[in-house]
Amino acid sequence: MFARTRTERETQMSTPLEYQFDHLHIFSSDVPATERWLIEGIGAELIGRQDIRGVSASTLRLGGAKLLVRGAREGEQLARPGGSYYGTNHFGLRVADIDAAVATLRSRGVTIEVEPWNINPTTRIAFVKGPDDVRIELVQSR
Repeated sequence: MFARTRTERETQMSTPLEYQFDHLHIFSSDVPATERWLIEGIGAELIGRQDIRGVSASTLRLGGAKLLVRGAREGEQLARPGGSYYGTNHFGLRVADIDAAVATLRSRGVTIEVEPWNINPTTRIAFVKGPDDVRIELVQSR
């Protein structure tokens, strides 16, 4: 059943899959506070609140993307032991004017982790720190 020739495997691996981005899932130590930060801090829109298998969760929209925010279930360990780990490092949001965006976010009390800088001649970036140390990159193309 799983035995395939090398050519069959290569053909299967080279055939592109079609995807559409669906959502970003954020685990939160405090769902209401994270929801509030996303709405008041960076301008997300609340789509709804629900109970997902025993825990409260919020669905928000930010930059056209859906964000799901939920807390831990009883007995569920969401934090990884130790400091650094491999996996998702941050998510990025495109902005028209990064300096203006940073100034607005700063006025809302958002922590600017890395001030705007030119990563290359056509791209300027900055990082903000969200709840539970979620990193958000702001990207301006010039």
